[in-house]
Amino acid sequence: MKKRKPEVYHMLLLCNRPVRGADASTVTDHIDSFLNYSNNKILPLSFVRAIPSSLCLERFDSIIIHYSIAIGYLRDHYINCTSRSRIRKFNGLKIAFIQDEYRAVNSVLDSLRFMKIHLLFTCVPKAEIEMVYPTNKLPGVKKINTLTGFVPESLTQVDRSPIQNRPIHVGYRSRKPPFWLGQLAFEKHEIASSFLAKTQGTGLRVDISCHEADRIYGKAWIRFVSSCKTMLGVESGSSVFDFRGKIQKKVESYMQKNPQASFKNVQEKFLKPHENKIRLNQISPRCFEAAALGTAMILYEGKYSGILKPGRHFISLKKDFSNITKVVKILKHDSFLQKIADQAFSEVACNPRYSYRNFIRKFDLIVKKEFKMRGLLKSPKPYSRQAFCAALLKSPGYCLHQIISRNLQRVLLGTFLRKGVFRFWNQIPLRRKTILRHFLRVIGR
Repeated sequence: MKKRKPEVYHMLLLCNRPVRGADASTVTDHIDSFLNYSNNKILPLSFVRAIPSSLCLERFDSIIIHYSIAIGYLRDHYINCTSRSRIRKFNGLKIAFIQDEYRAVNSVLDSLRFMKIHLLFTCVPKAEIEMVYPTNKLPGVKKINTLTGFVPESLTQVDRSPIQNRPIHVGYRSRKPPFWLGQLAFEKHEIASSFLAKTQGTGLRVDISCHEADRIYGKAWIRFVSSCKTMLGVESGSSVFDFRGKIQKKVESYMQKNPQASFKNVQEKFLKPHENKIRLNQISPRCFEAAALGTAMILYEGKYSGILKPGRHFISLKKDFSNITKVVKILKHDSFLQKIADQAFSEVACNPRYSYRNFIRKFDLIVKKEFKMRGLLKSPKPYSRQAFCAALLKSPGYCLHQIISRNLQRVLLGTFLRKGVFRFWNQIPLRRKTILRHFLRVIGR
């Protein structure tokens, strides 16, 4: 008896793919996982604002909107009304991945309804999903909890330098988040500034920064993490959900008039009634990277999606720094750090459950089930890769934009010029940044 061939769907992956070295590799790792591991035939389309008019969407069985295409607060910057209308009319299976979903939530709900999305992959924990994406506002939408990222297979194959041979005791890179995101997001900055202050004079060699200009990407980031005995970290997410966008506007307006205001001052004035109404605490992809590269972790107390265990996979740091003396002592014992790093590598980084391969395996199963359950029909004439590329060439404006944006990203964001670009950007008033975003479409961001 002949074995039946598995059902294969032709899928269009809409994304905003950054150039390697110009943004966090977690974005490209997530995009590439669909191309590398899916049993379906997936064709990626990286764009900003407009889907090329020469592309016939009906020649696909399904459309995936990647989280790198914002469909909420900045939707008109990333995907215009015409493109959203084309997706709305599409008759196949429509799938959306969302991250940073605490911002102007109602605008996200509007877009999901308008485009008639069938499947929503969200980072909101299962117990909280209904509070953010209520069924009465999204009838017929299946909501699936997923992680913000997974373990890239390539990282587990990188040679891991022994802890004792690494020159830096503690490394860290982040950015100062806007205050309106609340306490959880602010901890990304707080852990850095407090750790630096509390460990002065301890003899530790640290490389810690929250300046945008100091961020590291691509192969340079892997080299940096691999040169550190430990990395600092916190849970990912936001403790404030801003459904109407009003909290953001109030805080930004206040900060324009009071640029020296502290987070505690802003929290007391605007955020306290909204803190921790919905929990979005998640493990960060940076934790998976550290585990895969054999770097021990010093993390604020937290659950980390139930994946990392304190004392086994990471060194727990109390948020009031009451155990900092103990942590500093641990940092000077390479053998203990090696044990923690080895356990995280074998039990987390090498656990198939947290791999991109397993993520896509589950994704494929869900797609197959939903396609059949909804009685959707496959496209009678799907694109081949060659026909897809030929269709894109019929949109010279799209092709020209891709060439310009890729080269500008490489030059402005992937070289030594990056620091100057972000120093300049940070000095621009908020209102002017809003205007300048229209011109930034030329680099695809």
